[in-house]
Amino acid sequence: MKPIKLCLQAFGPFSGTETIDFSRLGDNPLFLINGPTGAGKSSLLDAICFALYGQTTGAEREPAQMRCDYAAAELLTEVTFDFSLGDKAYRIRRAPTQQRPKARGDGTTTQQAEAQLWRLDGSANGSLMVAKKVNEATDEIESLIGLKVEQFRQVMVLPQGKFRDLLMADSKEREKIFGQLFQTQVYKRIEERLKSQAAGIRQAVEQHQNQIKGMLQSAEVNSEAEIDNEIGNLTPQRQLAAQAKQVANQVQAQAARAKDQAIALIARFDSHTSTQQQLTAKQAEAPIIEAKQQTLQRAVTAQQLQPTHQQLQQQTQELSAIETQLNQSISAQAQAQQDLVTAQAQLTEASSAHAEVDTLKRQQLELQQYQGLIQQLIQAQTAAEQQQQVANASQQRLQQQQQAQQQLVEEQQAKEAQVVQLDRALASLADKQVSLHTLQQQLQQRQELENLRNQYRQLAQQHQSAEQQLAQQQRAWETAKHATQQLELRWHSGQAALLAQQLEQDQPCPVCGSTNHPAAATASEAELITTEQLDSVRTIEAQARDQLQTAKEVVDSKARDLADNRQHGQKLAEAIGELASQPLGDIQATFEQLQHALAELTAQQQTKQALSQRIEAIKQSLAAQGETLGALSAQSEQDNHCYLEARSRVAHLQQQLPEVYRDPLALEQALQALQQQITQLQQTLEKAQTDAANARSQADKASSRHEARTQQHQQQSEQCAAVDSAWQQALLASPFGSIEDYLQARLDQTQQQALKAELDHYRSAIDNLSGALALLQQELADKTLPDLVVADATLAEATEQFNLADGQWRELDKRHSQLTDVKGKLDQAHSKNAELEAQYAIYGTLSDVANGQTGDKISLQRFVLSVLLDDVLIQASQRLSLMSKGRYQLVRKEDRAKGNKASGLELEVEDGYFGSTRGVATLSGGESFMAALALALGLSDVVQSYAGGIKLDTLFIDEGFGSLDPESLELAIRTLIDLQASGRTIGIISHVSELKEQMALRLDVVSGRQGSQVRTVTG
Repeated sequence: MKPIKLCLQAFGPFSGTETIDFSRLGDNPLFLINGPTGAGKSSLLDAICFALYGQTTGAEREPAQMRCDYAAAELLTEVTFDFSLGDKAYRIRRAPTQQRPKARGDGTTTQQAEAQLWRLDGSANGSLMVAKKVNEATDEIESLIGLKVEQFRQVMVLPQGKFRDLLMADSKEREKIFGQLFQTQVYKRIEERLKSQAAGIRQAVEQHQNQIKGMLQSAEVNSEAEIDNEIGNLTPQRQLAAQAKQVANQVQAQAARAKDQAIALIARFDSHTSTQQQLTAKQAEAPIIEAKQQTLQRAVTAQQLQPTHQQLQQQTQELSAIETQLNQSISAQAQAQQDLVTAQAQLTEASSAHAEVDTLKRQQLELQQYQGLIQQLIQAQTAAEQQQQVANASQQRLQQQQQAQQQLVEEQQAKEAQVVQLDRALASLADKQVSLHTLQQQLQQRQELENLRNQYRQLAQQHQSAEQQLAQQQRAWETAKHATQQLELRWHSGQAALLAQQLEQDQPCPVCGSTNHPAAATASEAELITTEQLDSVRTIEAQARDQLQTAKEVVDSKARDLADNRQHGQKLAEAIGELASQPLGDIQATFEQLQHALAELTAQQQTKQALSQRIEAIKQSLAAQGETLGALSAQSEQDNHCYLEARSRVAHLQQQLPEVYRDPLALEQALQALQQQITQLQQTLEKAQTDAANARSQADKASSRHEARTQQHQQQSEQCAAVDSAWQQALLASPFGSIEDYLQARLDQTQQQALKAELDHYRSAIDNLSGALALLQQELADKTLPDLVVADATLAEATEQFNLADGQWRELDKRHSQLTDVKGKLDQAHSKNAELEAQYAIYGTLSDVANGQTGDKISLQRFVLSVLLDDVLIQASQRLSLMSKGRYQLVRKEDRAKGNKASGLELEVEDGYFGSTRGVATLSGGESFMAALALALGLSDVVQSYAGGIKLDTLFIDEGFGSLDPESLELAIRTLIDLQASGRTIGIISHVSELKEQMALRLDVVSGRQGSQVRTVTG
């Protein structure tokens, strides 16, 4: 994975939108992320990790906590990251859960977390792979990169305070990381598959053994032979029991049929008695039924009279309503007559007052004539005031123009005097311009010479340090060589002792051929040297020899650099002559003085040019202002004359108006008062006329309504009398003696239907019971009541005999079936068990070996990973040895861990100074950083080399360089430069000032009160 572009918005300390284009840093850059504490350097790595996995590098802050406090409320917190994997490019955008302003109204709403993933295929927007779901985007990223977030933090990002995690991880954790990186899950799957298959076979065998035991226990036998014997004895007994059961079953069936027939006949006798009782009870209800029949007949007769009675009630109600309306119309007619008299009196009074209207209108017309004169007066006064303002303005402009002309004359004189002074100053500065260019070139060469001298001093120190390192490596190699020679001598002695143990008297020696062995070599087991020990010291000697050669090459390189620097410095010294020995500060001061003089010369020339241009402009302005001044004087005289004429017209109009009405407000108030009187008198007359007409109309309407109500009352009284006569005649002709008798006899339709249904049901029940009783009497005429006790006893005895025979047969049959079934299952179990034992002999052995259950207890995957780890440690140790000046190398701990703890992937550090091996936890802070960095770089090299492996072509390191001394720091940087040259992108976060001086590519994080910003420095 390589970064292409990172875009932050309201993230961490960045309040706005920051875009980092990594392509500006070049291909496979080594760059520094620089800035003060708290500016947001680590937040850049947090942003990359958050964009990919939705988590920060340190896993100490939730994504929702990454929003910038200084960001605008409407600006969403989000990160967009473009990256490449091989020849493919992708873009991921991720935003955490956050609060944002509502689209409508006040307040905020929750913006849920979301993520989108695109494949950049050259089109405008790319191909969308994940639309919105956060988990889907994370799963897709893990599939593409091949790492989970925890593994990403340990092998591609070394976060602040976390760089030791991979170094200090145990075998189990390192197995997860390496298995993911080297794609060795296939070996793990083989282990699990073999283990699962062996366990399944073993479990199946145990299950079959348990099944066989359970089968014998369920059959209550101890062996399969007992099953065969018991089956042979049960067969004839089972046949005899089946025959006895069949005979008992036939006897029981005959007794059951006899009992069923007796029960049926007894039921018929009981039914005859019950029917006779029900018929007698129904016949006793006859008087009640007759009374209900009479009630129904009276209700039918009353229903026939009901229409005439309802018509009488309706006519009576209508007559009562008309009488009420007639009384209301009498009262309304009297009130209308009274209102008419009052309205006519008010009309007479309003007509008398209306006679004053003509007089008021004449006064109004007279005042309206004054309005025209007032308007003319106002216009004349306004015109006079405006003309006065115009005249004053003309006079003011004339004065201003005169003052401006005088100022220009004075300014012209002053500028001309300044030009004369500048000419004198320019003449004295012109001579200094000639030597400035020559001195500038010499100063650049002098600065270059000074830089070469500083570099020479540094190179001399480096050369001396390299010679010391060479001497140290020489001593280390000689020590290792001497140790190897001593160990080889001891090994040869041990081989001679071993050979001597094989010698036999009178047998020739394989070395000298002698058959006598008077002084054969001897050695104890503690003195014997193994081949592995000899190979180990030889390896140490070879490494020391390689390191010695490397140290020699470094000394030679530093010597060549010193010679080149000295030669270049001599050439520069000859070129600049005396300046080579003159202090650089004095030359710089002289150059700055000349520069200041040149700047002053240029400024004064520009000032002179500006003064000349200004003088010319003043002359042109004076010529133009002369013409303008004459025109302004003539215009001022004309404006004064117009003002005097306007004042004369105002005085003439004032003489034509009475003094009391010269105020427009007073005249307007008088006109309004007259108009109000006229309007009030007219409105009063119109209202009185309207009220009188309305009162007359209401009186006429009231009289008409009274006459109509009187006639309607007379007609309704006649109709009511006719209906009452018809009702009395109908009542006399009916069986009812009074209206109360009629009302009591009435039933509604539902009650009549219910009563009728009850009568019909009674008659039907009498008929049904009579018919059923006749049929039962005919059926039982020649029958007698049977004895059910005898039938029950007979059936009980037969049932008991059958149950006894059936129980005996079932017991024998059950036992026979049980034994037969167990025998068949035992045969199948023996066959299956033989197959499983044959399979377990293969898969069980493979599972034990693959899962580390034999030997050194190392599983198949861990064995493969241990080989890969050895390759990683070879690469890592080369870099660690360089950075630690030959002291440390990383080795794999091969001793088996205690107990059941996973082993085979633990790390130790080999200390070349003391010749001992110890745990990586004993390293200091700076040593741990170098070891962790070396391990990460070695891991990157090895993973890259494996076909199909994960691409670890990017590494970010957050701090840790501050724990290194200057020499170790330089070695670490050289290691990173070598790694960069092999095609890696490396980003470093550090406060160390030496890194800023050595690294030209930087991302400077600048903090401010309103948040931080990122600036890309490429040179």
